[in-house]
Amino acid sequence: MDLSVIIVTCNSSPFIETCLRSIVERMSGIDYELILVDNGSHDETCEIIRQKFPGALLLRNDLNLGFAKANNLGLQKAEGEFVLLINPDTVWKKGEVREAVGFLRNHPEIGAMGCRLILEDGSWQRSHGNFPTLLRELKETFYLPRVFPRSNWARGVFVYKDHPEPKSVEWVSCTFLICSRKLIAGVKYLDEDYFMYYEDIDLSKRIREQGKEVYYFPEIEIVHYQRWPSLIDFGESPYIYFRKHFGLYFAKILRYILILKAFLRLMIFLPLALIPGRPIFRRKLKSYYRTFKFHLFEASRFIRSSIIGTESRSCKNSHS
Repeated sequence: MDLSVIIVTCNSSPFIETCLRSIVERMSGIDYELILVDNGSHDETCEIIRQKFPGALLLRNDLNLGFAKANNLGLQKAEGEFVLLINPDTVWKKGEVREAVGFLRNHPEIGAMGCRLILEDGSWQRSHGNFPTLLRELKETFYLPRVFPRSNWARGVFVYKDHPEPKSVEWVSCTFLICSRKLIAGVKYLDEDYFMYYEDIDLSKRIREQGKEVYYFPEIEIVHYQRWPSLIDFGESPYIYFRKHFGLYFAKILRYILILKAFLRLMIFLPLALIPGRPIFRRKLKSYYRTFKFHLFEASRFIRSSIIGTESRSCKNSHS
Protein backbone atom coordinates (compact mmCIF):
# COMPACT_ATOMS: atom_id res chain seq x y z
CA MET A 1 0.00 0.00 0.00
CA ASP A 2 1.28 3.44 -0.95
CA LEU A 3 -0.35 5.73 1.58
CA SER A 4 -2.27 5.82 4.85
CA VAL A 5 -4.32 8.99 5.35
CA ILE A 6 -4.86 9.77 9.05
CA ILE A 7 -7.36 12.38 10.21
CA VAL A 8 -8.17 13.28 13.80
CA THR A 9 -11.73 14.56 14.25
CA CYS A 10 -13.54 16.28 17.08
CA ASN A 11 -17.02 17.68 16.36
CA SER A 12 -15.97 18.01 12.71
CA SER A 13 -19.36 17.41 11.07
CA PRO A 14 -19.42 20.77 9.19
CA PHE A 15 -16.18 19.84 7.36
CA ILE A 16 -15.51 16.12 7.31
CA GLU A 17 -17.51 15.00 4.26
CA THR A 18 -16.15 17.76 2.03
CA CYS A 19 -12.64 17.13 3.35
CA LEU A 20 -12.73 13.39 2.66
CA ARG A 21 -14.27 13.78 -0.80
CA SER A 22 -11.58 16.28 -1.78
CA ILE A 23 -8.89 13.83 -0.63
CA VAL A 24 -10.39 10.84 -2.43
CA GLU A 25 -10.57 12.87 -5.66
CA ARG A 26 -6.79 13.37 -5.49
CA MET A 27 -5.90 9.69 -5.07
CA SER A 28 -5.60 8.77 -8.75
CA GLY A 29 -2.93 6.10 -9.17
CA ILE A 30 -2.47 5.66 -5.42
CA ASP A 31 -3.26 2.59 -3.31
CA TYR A 32 -4.42 4.11 -0.05
CA GLU A 33 -6.43 3.69 3.15
CA LEU A 34 -8.39 6.17 5.25
CA ILE A 35 -7.98 6.07 9.03
CA LEU A 36 -10.06 8.44 11.13
CA VAL A 37 -9.57 8.84 14.86
CA ASP A 38 -12.44 10.59 16.60
CA ASN A 39 -11.75 12.42 19.85
CA GLY A 40 -15.10 12.15 21.62
CA SER A 41 -17.31 13.98 19.13
CA HIS A 42 -20.87 14.60 20.29
CA ASP A 43 -22.13 15.77 16.90
CA GLU A 44 -22.76 13.74 13.72
CA THR A 45 -19.11 13.34 12.69
CA CYS A 46 -18.95 9.57 13.18
CA GLU A 47 -22.33 8.95 11.55
CA ILE A 48 -21.26 10.90 8.47
CA ILE A 49 -18.06 8.89 8.19
CA ARG A 50 -19.85 5.56 8.56
CA GLN A 51 -22.58 6.42 6.05
CA LYS A 52 -20.56 8.27 3.41
CA PHE A 53 -17.21 6.45 3.69
CA PRO A 54 -17.93 2.89 4.87
CA GLY A 55 -14.50 1.67 3.73
CA ALA A 56 -12.68 3.98 6.13
CA LEU A 57 -11.33 2.68 9.43
CA LEU A 58 -12.94 4.68 12.26
CA LEU A 59 -11.40 4.61 15.72
CA ARG A 60 -13.56 6.21 18.41
CA ASN A 61 -12.30 7.62 21.69
CA ASP A 62 -14.72 8.40 24.50
CA LEU A 63 -12.71 11.49 25.44
CA ASN A 64 -10.61 14.07 23.66
CA LEU A 65 -7.16 12.53 23.98
CA GLY A 66 -5.43 15.38 22.22
CA PHE A 67 -4.06 15.76 18.70
CA ALA A 68 -0.74 13.94 19.21
CA LYS A 69 -2.10 10.89 21.02
CA ALA A 70 -5.02 10.45 18.62
CA ASN A 71 -2.71 10.66 15.59
CA ASN A 72 -0.46 8.05 17.18
CA LEU A 73 -3.42 5.68 17.50
CA GLY A 74 -3.98 6.04 13.78
CA LEU A 75 -0.29 5.73 12.94
CA GLN A 76 -0.06 2.43 14.81
CA LYS A 77 -2.84 1.05 12.58
CA ALA A 78 -1.34 2.37 9.34
CA GLU A 79 0.00 -0.02 6.69
CA GLY A 80 1.07 2.39 3.94
CA GLU A 81 4.63 3.07 2.83
CA PHE A 82 3.88 6.73 3.55
CA VAL A 83 1.49 8.40 6.00
CA LEU A 84 -0.39 11.65 5.52
CA LEU A 85 -1.56 13.58 8.58
CA ILE A 86 -4.20 16.11 7.57
CA ASN A 87 -6.76 18.19 9.45
CA PRO A 88 -10.50 17.57 8.99
CA ASP A 89 -11.23 21.29 8.43
CA THR A 90 -9.42 21.32 5.08
CA VAL A 91 -10.29 21.02 1.40
CA TRP A 92 -7.73 19.85 -1.14
CA LYS A 93 -7.52 22.52 -3.81
CA LYS A 94 -4.45 21.87 -5.97
CA GLY A 95 -2.01 19.08 -6.74
CA GLU A 96 -2.15 15.29 -6.65
CA VAL A 97 -1.11 12.87 -3.92
CA ARG A 98 1.08 10.98 -6.36
CA GLU A 99 3.15 14.15 -6.85
CA ALA A 100 4.02 14.24 -3.15
CA VAL A 101 4.63 10.49 -2.93
CA GLY A 102 6.78 10.59 -6.08
CA PHE A 103 8.74 13.56 -4.78
CA LEU A 104 9.55 11.73 -1.55
CA ARG A 105 10.51 8.53 -3.37
CA ASN A 106 12.81 10.44 -5.69
CA HIS A 107 14.41 12.36 -2.82
CA PRO A 108 15.20 9.88 -0.03
CA GLU A 109 17.10 12.62 1.81
CA ILE A 110 13.72 14.26 2.58
CA GLY A 111 12.03 12.89 5.67
CA ALA A 112 8.81 14.92 5.82
CA MET A 113 6.93 17.41 3.70
CA GLY A 114 4.25 20.03 4.19
CA CYS A 115 2.16 21.90 1.64
CA ARG A 116 0.88 25.39 0.90
CA LEU A 117 -2.05 26.38 3.14
CA ILE A 118 -4.53 29.11 2.37
CA LEU A 119 -7.32 30.37 4.59
CA GLU A 120 -10.98 30.66 3.68
CA ASP A 121 -10.53 34.27 2.55
CA GLY A 122 -7.76 33.23 0.12
CA SER A 123 -4.87 34.59 2.18
CA TRP A 124 -1.71 32.53 2.65
CA GLN A 125 -1.37 30.84 6.04
CA ARG A 126 1.89 30.46 7.94
CA SER A 127 2.60 26.73 7.79
CA HIS A 128 6.36 26.36 8.27
CA GLY A 129 9.23 28.12 9.93
CA ASN A 130 12.32 28.00 12.12
CA PHE A 131 12.82 26.13 15.37
CA PRO A 132 11.85 28.24 18.40
CA THR A 133 14.55 29.89 20.48
CA LEU A 134 14.23 32.64 23.08
CA LEU A 135 15.64 35.16 20.61
CA ARG A 136 13.21 34.15 17.88
CA GLU A 137 10.29 34.31 20.30
CA LEU A 138 11.41 37.79 21.27
CA LYS A 139 11.55 38.83 17.62
CA GLU A 140 7.98 37.55 17.17
CA THR A 141 6.93 39.66 20.16
CA PHE A 142 7.94 42.85 18.32
CA TYR A 143 6.64 41.75 14.88
CA LEU A 144 10.16 41.85 13.39
CA PRO A 145 9.71 38.74 11.18
CA ARG A 146 6.51 40.24 9.74
CA VAL A 147 7.94 43.70 9.15
CA PHE A 148 11.22 42.38 7.67
CA PRO A 149 10.25 39.02 6.12
CA ARG A 150 13.24 38.95 3.76
CA SER A 151 15.91 39.72 6.35
CA ASN A 152 17.88 36.86 7.92
CA TRP A 153 18.55 38.88 11.07
CA ALA A 154 14.81 39.17 11.71
CA ARG A 155 14.00 35.47 11.32
CA GLY A 156 11.45 34.30 13.86
CA VAL A 157 9.58 31.09 14.57
CA PHE A 158 7.30 31.50 11.54
CA VAL A 159 8.08 32.28 7.91
CA TYR A 160 5.93 35.16 6.67
CA LYS A 161 6.99 35.08 3.02
CA ASP A 162 5.48 32.54 0.63
CA HIS A 163 7.77 30.48 -1.62
CA PRO A 164 6.69 29.46 -5.14
CA GLU A 165 9.12 26.52 -5.28
CA PRO A 166 9.76 23.53 -2.98
CA LYS A 167 12.44 24.30 -0.41
CA SER A 168 14.04 22.93 2.72
CA VAL A 169 12.67 24.39 5.97
CA GLU A 170 13.15 23.58 9.65
CA TRP A 171 9.56 22.55 10.45
CA VAL A 172 6.18 22.14 8.75
CA SER A 173 2.67 22.13 10.18
CA CYS A 174 0.81 18.90 10.89
CA THR A 175 -2.23 20.47 9.27
CA PHE A 176 -0.74 18.62 6.29
CA LEU A 177 2.34 16.46 6.78
CA ILE A 178 3.42 13.49 4.71
CA CYS A 179 6.36 11.26 5.55
CA SER A 180 7.60 7.68 5.54
CA ARG A 181 5.76 5.42 7.96
CA LYS A 182 9.02 3.73 8.95
CA LEU A 183 10.65 7.08 9.67
CA ILE A 184 7.88 8.41 11.90
CA ALA A 185 7.78 5.07 13.73
CA GLY A 186 11.57 5.25 14.11
CA VAL A 187 11.34 8.59 15.91
CA LYS A 188 8.59 7.19 18.19
CA TYR A 189 5.68 9.03 16.54
CA LEU A 190 4.34 12.34 17.90
CA ASP A 191 5.26 13.31 21.44
CA GLU A 192 2.11 12.79 23.53
CA ASP A 193 3.21 15.34 26.13
CA TYR A 194 1.71 17.89 23.73
CA PHE A 195 -2.09 17.95 23.81
CA MET A 196 -2.20 20.27 20.80
CA TYR A 197 0.31 22.60 19.06
CA TYR A 198 4.10 22.38 18.83
CA GLU A 199 3.93 18.61 18.31
CA ASP A 200 4.65 19.27 14.62
CA ILE A 201 7.67 21.45 15.42
CA ASP A 202 8.93 18.79 17.82
CA LEU A 203 8.38 16.02 15.25
CA SER A 204 10.19 17.99 12.53
CA LYS A 205 13.12 18.54 14.89
CA ARG A 206 13.44 14.84 15.66
CA ILE A 207 13.20 13.97 11.95
CA ARG A 208 16.00 16.43 11.16
CA GLU A 209 18.07 14.96 13.98
CA GLN A 210 17.92 11.68 12.01
CA GLY A 211 19.77 13.42 9.18
CA LYS A 212 16.65 13.93 7.06
CA GLU A 213 15.41 17.19 5.56
CA VAL A 214 11.97 18.72 6.02
CA TYR A 215 10.44 20.33 2.94
CA TYR A 216 7.80 22.89 2.06
CA PHE A 217 5.99 21.64 -1.09
CA PRO A 218 3.71 24.35 -2.56
CA GLU A 219 2.80 22.18 -5.56
CA ILE A 220 0.04 20.91 -3.27
CA GLU A 221 -2.37 23.50 -1.87
CA ILE A 222 -5.21 23.04 0.59
CA VAL A 223 -7.78 25.42 2.05
CA HIS A 224 -7.74 25.45 5.84
CA TYR A 225 -10.98 26.49 7.50
CA GLN A 226 -9.16 27.26 10.71
CA ARG A 227 -11.48 27.41 13.70
CA TRP A 228 -11.18 30.05 16.41
CA PRO A 229 -9.43 30.29 18.85
CA SER A 230 -6.62 28.14 17.46
CA LEU A 231 -4.99 31.17 15.81
CA ILE A 232 -3.46 32.49 19.00
CA ASP A 233 -3.55 30.43 22.15
CA PHE A 234 -0.85 27.71 22.27
CA GLY A 235 -1.36 27.05 25.98
CA GLU A 236 1.28 24.94 27.70
CA SER A 237 2.86 23.64 24.49
CA PRO A 238 5.66 26.26 24.15
CA TYR A 239 6.75 25.50 27.71
CA ILE A 240 6.78 21.75 27.04
CA TYR A 241 8.93 22.34 23.95
CA PHE A 242 11.44 24.59 25.72
CA ARG A 243 11.59 22.34 28.78
CA LYS A 244 12.29 19.35 26.54
CA HIS A 245 14.87 20.89 24.23
CA PHE A 246 16.49 23.63 26.37
CA GLY A 247 15.65 22.87 30.01
CA LEU A 248 13.44 24.35 32.72
CA TYR A 249 15.50 27.53 33.10
CA PHE A 250 14.74 28.54 29.51
CA ALA A 251 11.08 27.63 29.97
CA LYS A 252 10.95 30.09 32.88
CA ILE A 253 12.49 32.87 30.77
CA LEU A 254 10.07 32.07 27.94
CA ARG A 255 7.15 32.86 30.24
CA TYR A 256 8.22 36.50 30.59
CA ILE A 257 8.59 36.84 26.83
CA LEU A 258 5.11 35.41 26.24
CA ILE A 259 3.60 37.65 28.92
CA LEU A 260 5.16 40.66 27.19
CA LYS A 261 3.97 39.44 23.79
CA ALA A 262 0.37 38.99 24.95
CA PHE A 263 0.39 42.35 26.75
CA LEU A 264 1.61 44.21 23.65
CA ARG A 265 -1.08 42.49 21.55
CA LEU A 266 -3.69 43.61 24.09
CA MET A 267 -2.52 47.21 23.78
CA ILE A 268 -2.69 47.00 20.00
CA PHE A 269 -6.13 45.42 19.73
CA LEU A 270 -7.81 47.37 22.54
CA PRO A 271 -8.38 50.49 20.36
CA LEU A 272 -8.97 48.38 17.24
CA ALA A 273 -11.79 46.52 19.01
CA LEU A 274 -13.69 49.82 19.25
CA ILE A 275 -13.92 50.09 15.47
CA PRO A 276 -17.55 49.32 14.43
CA GLY A 277 -18.16 46.57 11.91
CA ARG A 278 -14.92 44.66 12.64
CA PRO A 279 -15.86 41.86 15.06
CA ILE A 280 -12.62 40.01 14.34
CA PHE A 281 -10.73 42.63 16.36
CA ARG A 282 -12.98 42.01 19.37
CA ARG A 283 -12.46 38.25 19.06
CA LYS A 284 -8.71 38.73 18.92
CA LEU A 285 -8.80 41.06 21.90
CA LYS A 286 -10.67 38.45 23.96
CA SER A 287 -8.29 35.72 22.86
CA TYR A 288 -5.19 37.77 23.70
CA TYR A 289 -6.70 38.64 27.07
CA ARG A 290 -7.20 34.94 27.77
CA THR A 291 -3.66 34.23 26.59
CA PHE A 292 -2.24 37.01 28.78
CA LYS A 293 -4.01 35.64 31.86
CA PHE A 294 -2.77 32.12 31.10
CA HIS A 295 0.88 33.12 30.85
CA LEU A 296 0.64 35.45 33.85
CA PHE A 297 -1.08 33.04 36.26
CA GLU A 298 -1.51 29.47 35.03
CA ALA A 299 1.84 29.03 33.26
CA SER A 300 3.80 29.61 36.48
CA ARG A 301 1.87 26.76 38.14
CA PHE A 302 2.57 24.51 35.16
CA ILE A 303 6.30 25.29 35.27
CA ARG A 304 6.41 24.65 39.04
CA SER A 305 4.67 21.31 38.55
CA SER A 306 7.26 20.50 35.86
CA ILE A 307 10.07 21.18 38.36
CA ILE A 308 8.42 18.97 40.97
CA GLY A 309 7.93 16.22 38.39
CA THR A 310 11.56 16.44 37.29
CA GLU A 311 12.83 16.31 40.89
CA SER A 312 10.58 13.34 41.61
CA ARG A 313 11.94 11.44 38.62
CA SER A 314 15.50 12.27 39.64
CA CYS A 315 14.90 10.89 43.15
CA LYS A 316 13.44 7.70 41.77
CA ASN A 317 16.41 7.25 39.44
CA SER A 318 18.91 7.83 42.27
CA HIS A 319 17.27 5.10 44.38
CA SER A 320 16.92 2.59 41.58
